[in-house]
Amino acid sequence: MTGFMFSKYAPLALLALAFSFTSCDKNDNEPAPALRTKIDASTLTATSRYTEAFKDASGQTTVDLGTSTQRLDMFTEFNSYMALVAVASPATPSTLDVAKLRGLYANTGNYFTGTGLNASGLSLRSTTAASFAGTQAESVRGYIDNNITKLATASQSVNQVATPGSAGRLGRYLVDGNGIEVNQVIQKALIGALLLDQMNNVLLTDNALKANNSQVVNGKAYSELEHNWDLAYGYLTSNAIMTTDIALTPRERFLAGYLNEKNGPASPGVYMAFLKGRAAIVNNDAAGVKAQADIIRTELEKTIALSAVSYLSNWKAAADPAVKAHALGEGLGFIYSLRFCSKYSADAAFSDNLLTGLTSGTNGAWSLTNTQADVAINAIKTKFSIQ
Repeated sequence: MTGFMFSKYAPLALLALAFSFTSCDKNDNEPAPALRTKIDASTLTATSRYTEAFKDASGQTTVDLGTSTQRLDMFTEFNSYMALVAVASPATPSTLDVAKLRGLYANTGNYFTGTGLNASGLSLRSTTAASFAGTQAESVRGYIDNNITKLATASQSVNQVATPGSAGRLGRYLVDGNGIEVNQVIQKALIGALLLDQMNNVLLTDNALKANNSQVVNGKAYSELEHNWDLAYGYLTSNAIMTTDIALTPRERFLAGYLNEKNGPASPGVYMAFLKGRAAIVNNDAAGVKAQADIIRTELEKTIALSAVSYLSNWKAAADPAVKAHALGEGLGFIYSLRFCSKYSADAAFSDNLLTGLTSGTNGAWSLTNTQADVAINAIKTKFSIQ
């Protein structure tokens, strides 16, 4: 009797079970419940203040740039210390303390002067190449560590004239024995490994854009998705309105500064994409969020590629050895950063192949030729569809 009952009613049970699965699938595809009153994105302009445009029902801002701004400030202090090897800042160049360089990078030793940075629990090193798997990320961090050591060593010769095989100054710039301005390599490599990677490969990926947007984070005024988007903006600028005019001072820091300089008309478009994308989050418009994220990611990666091409071209055009060295250091750092340009499917192999072609000569940068530079320039232009 029991067997008969099972065979008779099992199809109905299976049908009910299938219906329940179908219902769950349908609910999963529906938008999350709206958290905010909708925003008319057409009211947002290039003069809208990002940090004030998005508020909750009580009028409290839901924007918190927080940790990304702190890391920008850390990067600024780290970069300022590295720049002490330049003649113009200060007038007399300084040797660098390798312990301080490492401490500023890893936030050890209480070297920061900015309010709350030493005790923040944050560091540049731990955030470097965060989207990469463990060993790959540590390889990038090791690259920065090794260049920190090279910079400190080269700085011991800051008052000598550089020659092939011997570190020293070329004009106002310090180079190592291979003729490479190491502090520029570090700075530009971190623009990709820290800033671009956080924005493009951690916070604005398709998967990250699926973060919760139906409730606020406990104790905060923002949802998880709102905060991810705001942190991405904060890695670009800590300003309420991103400056897009390179004639204005002070200019934007790091990646935003090069976005303005190299991408030109696209710069305001990136700021507007951040505004429109944030409005789309408020409006629970997933497709709109993704569309604006794609604009941001594409233009930021083009910034890295355009910068690399520009500085290699500057190296070719310059006659002054000091100007050439400075341009090359910047170019090499941006080429290292190409490995974080996931939207264009660039990777470490592509980046390392270009670097090897530019630095593998007997005397490093001292023996670099225009032909070698052209190989790298053309490869980047092809990869990123640059004219």
